[in-house]
Amino acid sequence: MGKATSKFDILKKINRSMVLEKIQTSDAISRTEIAKVLNLSKSTVSKIVEDLLDRKLVEETGKGESTERGGRRQDLLRFNPKSTLGVGVDIGGTKIRIVITDLIGEVLFEKKVKSTNNTEIISQIIKSSIEESQVPREKIIAMGVGVPGVTDPISGIVASAPGLKWDNLNLKDKLQKEFSYPVYINNDVNCAALGERWLGSGENSDDIFFIALGTGIGSAIISEGNLIYGSSYKSGEIGYQISRDDIRNNRVNKEGEFGVFESKASGEGIKSNDFTAEQLFKEFSKGNERTVAIIEDFLEELAVVIVNCVNLLNPERVIIGGGVSESMGEVISILKKKVDELTPIKTNLNLATLGNKAGALGAIKFAFDQLAESNSL
Repeated sequence: MGKATSKFDILKKINRSMVLEKIQTSDAISRTEIAKVLNLSKSTVSKIVEDLLDRKLVEETGKGESTERGGRRQDLLRFNPKSTLGVGVDIGGTKIRIVITDLIGEVLFEKKVKSTNNTEIISQIIKSSIEESQVPREKIIAMGVGVPGVTDPISGIVASAPGLKWDNLNLKDKLQKEFSYPVYINNDVNCAALGERWLGSGENSDDIFFIALGTGIGSAIISEGNLIYGSSYKSGEIGYQISRDDIRNNRVNKEGEFGVFESKASGEGIKSNDFTAEQLFKEFSKGNERTVAIIEDFLEELAVVIVNCVNLLNPERVIIGGGVSESMGEVISILKKKVDELTPIKTNLNLATLGNKAGALGAIKFAFDQLAESNSL
């Protein structure tokens, strides 16, 4: 009996998702049209639509044209993205960014403040930001939070976030006590990948390899539309990539230290006494010979890692985000050429487009996805 109930619930969830998606992607559509296109019974569609209307996710928008036989004009439905709102919080080592959007990612409020590792202060920052935004609080249905560390998205426990000096902190529990709607926690790079997939250069692709190049290096993997976490939520730690040359030169990865690849290709790794990472790219584009070797080495190291990941994962898209990526406009074509030359497996390689908002926006998307998964959206 349990299995039958479970299968029935899964079917209901699938049908609801299909109906909502059909309404979302249509300017206006009737119940009859939905049933016909999706091959569902009219009664099934009607029940789902009534629930969506009750939740204000869908609204009726007048009558359609009468049929050729003069039949009754059908009520038309459309998606109502402003029915509910989400809060996204990106907690960084130096800044905390708070963003509020509707269901399609339209930003209604954004604020950036100095970071802290005090969870009580973080809660207060979020509350004051929501108050400042003047959005209807009753419309907020969830909050997503991105954290720069190893995070269990199920329990909401931050196993390790060195930049914030957090170890085994149940952030979900601490924040949930302060807010009436569900709070979801995830790694900041995972959130940035979701943000780019939702509203940036990911273009809603189901297979993405996202690289965050900043002070350090991280990555996130989206396969068949889902984040890949690994057995201990540490997938995507490409900063630890290593080559035979590294081994021969006794360059090995050690816990608590920059990874071997990270030390060669991150913003911190490529900067010099004379130039920051941003300055290096600017000088390279001007033809400054002092920067040519540094940038060429950087591109080669990065190309090799991208190629190996493309060969392993076969992603439709590779997206490079993070602070360093914002200076890479002049070299991305060089990088694309190197990657194409090194593997016969093709991918679309592009820079991220959301900048430093990707993490907060992706945190909202993660929260919305979790609600949809539990049929609470």
